[in-house]
Amino acid sequence: MTEEKNKSKFVLGGAIVAAVTASLCCVLPLIAAVVGFTGFAASRFFEPWRPYLLAATFGLLAVGFYFAYRRPRGACEVGSVCEPTPVGRWNRSALWLVAVLVVVLAAFPYYSGWVALAVTKTHGPAEVPAQSLQAHVVLKIDGMFCSSCAVLLEKNLSQIPGVQRAEVSFEKKQAILDYDPRRVGPPQFAKSVSDAGYKVAGTPTTSN
Repeated sequence: MTEEKNKSKFVLGGAIVAAVTASLCCVLPLIAAVVGFTGFAASRFFEPWRPYLLAATFGLLAVGFYFAYRRPRGACEVGSVCEPTPVGRWNRSALWLVAVLVVVLAAFPYYSGWVALAVTKTHGPAEVPAQSLQAHVVLKIDGMFCSSCAVLLEKNLSQIPGVQRAEVSFEKKQAILDYDPRRVGPPQFAKSVSDAGYKVAGTPTTSN
């Protein structure tokens, strides 16, 4: 029975680890936004592996349910030496708790934007000095996997001196900026995007 308990713990632990790893492509940008880093380029490494990690996650979870609910082999009288010990209610409750946790972790990319907005400080549009110039640029962004990536980029871009407004959309895969062209320009924006682990696609569309 001890061996089966160890197997169950290994399987459930593996499911949690796989679920966390599958969501690192969106967890790492959120961590970067919270602690003040410009980005985690390593998050790009995990995104191609997400489907396989999710398959491993739910495969391990299925094995855990098999161990917990399978019928013991053979027939023994109640109270006899050979009677197998069933998995206790606490173990099954723990299994369901792990299952819920795994689903929450695996689904993190779909609600990461809400979490990122809740745990990071967002600033309103900067006040434009009366005599300042203003230009407008639209950047197409490659490499964003979820809304937390957009929150990180928006935070980084808005902190560049000379940027008056920064808005990043994960759905449109683009960043829109209003800025003072005497102080900053698209090359600095592209560098900030690259430092965060993403890439500006094509030629920025600028206007005054």
